[in-house]
Amino acid sequence: MSPKLNLKGVIEVISELKSKVLNNFISNVSIVNSSDILLTFSFYNKEKLLICLNHNNPFVSLIDSSYNSATTLGGLNENLRKYLKGSYIINIEQINSDRVIKFSLTKTNEFYQKENYFLILELIPTINNLLILDEKENIVFAKHYTDLTASRPVIRGMKYIPISANKEMQLKDFDMKSYKDAVSHYLSEIDQKAKKEKALPLFNYLKQRVKSLNKKIVVLEKEMEEAKSKYEYKEVGETLLTLMNDEENLNDYINYIKDIYDGDLSPKDNANKLFEKYKKAKRTIENDIREISIAKENVEEIEYILSIFSYYTDQEIEELYKKYLPKHHTNKRNKEVDARLPYYITYQGTRIGFGKNKEQNNYLTFKKANKDDIYLHVSSYHGAHVIIFNNDPSKEIILVASEITLLLSNLESGDIYIADVKDVKKGEELGKVNLLKYQTITLHEVRESTKQLLKEQKRIQN
Repeated sequence: MSPKLNLKGVIEVISELKSKVLNNFISNVSIVNSSDILLTFSFYNKEKLLICLNHNNPFVSLIDSSYNSATTLGGLNENLRKYLKGSYIINIEQINSDRVIKFSLTKTNEFYQKENYFLILELIPTINNLLILDEKENIVFAKHYTDLTASRPVIRGMKYIPISANKEMQLKDFDMKSYKDAVSHYLSEIDQKAKKEKALPLFNYLKQRVKSLNKKIVVLEKEMEEAKSKYEYKEVGETLLTLMNDEENLNDYINYIKDIYDGDLSPKDNANKLFEKYKKAKRTIENDIREISIAKENVEEIEYILSIFSYYTDQEIEELYKKYLPKHHTNKRNKEVDARLPYYITYQGTRIGFGKNKEQNNYLTFKKANKDDIYLHVSSYHGAHVIIFNNDPSKEIILVASEITLLLSNLESGDIYIADVKDVKKGEELGKVNLLKYQTITLHEVRESTKQLLKEQKRIQN
């Protein structure tokens, strides 16, 4: 669902802009990505202006001021900040009754002289553009330039030529609420795209790490099988020592084991050599069992991270970078956060907490939860510990908590264990538990509203 800004929509958007941001300073300019720009205002701080120059669906809309994005550096950033930051909006109008918006701006330069500029937003699919004009309406900057052969040249220093009005365009209906909903959806997509781009090296590393660990497991299992074949060396060595005073039978036995018998050594030395090979094989097997167990545990942990990657916050992605790719961990100025701290959402006044790894699960269930709170976990599958911080939750709260339990196991349906925290005991490994008493509930789907609710997660504090 992409925002569609038709001709009537442009008229309504201009009306909204004039009622809210006219006679405001543009206090900041943020370049979100190659097509999206944010303008922040000085006096009107409830909303920001999103300018989207998407090739197929350009649009503008005021959005909630809480939306933030880091600025992308480059020529676009430098030029827009140069001309727009600190400028005062004195008028907003439509050009040629088309999908073109003109902002009249004034700005005080470094010599304390007033300079007038115009910001032009041509919001027409496939030929959209952003231009800045001087007071004589000559082009000083354009996002997209043309050459002199174009039917409407866009060249620095040339007089701006407005787009000819589309006389066949009709004033189709425009629903501002649906438009705003589509803009909100678009913002969510921007966030997900930015998160994927930011996390791509980590995501690729984790996938490759799983492959490497699985290969390691195969190699270790093969090594174990080879080592097990040397277990018989102990018995062979003992037999050699037993037959040392029985030359006839000893020679027959040596001939029987000639493939592993060293003719340059005495029977006793052969026995000792075989004992050493047996001991080495035993140590190899013991070490391989331990290494395979660790590797399988790491595979399980990483596969779980990958399965719920879309639900990780920026802070958690930073923590994962720090853990798995420390050289890529660049956000060192951020205040360090205890990685054990789990997350929560609030629903109908009740907190629902959840962990995303074994440390967070353990801390949530055995440090933060009270004995009368409610514990949830997906049945027969690795996943999050979920705690309802309420000893008498409504059916709706239990339903939402159950849906979150499934989502954090990358499931859309399944069985969920539900128990009082007092009946949850620590298992042998960190994050594992034993349930003394529990009930099982079954869900066949997860509602979209719960998926959206999960995006509002916050970190539990110490």
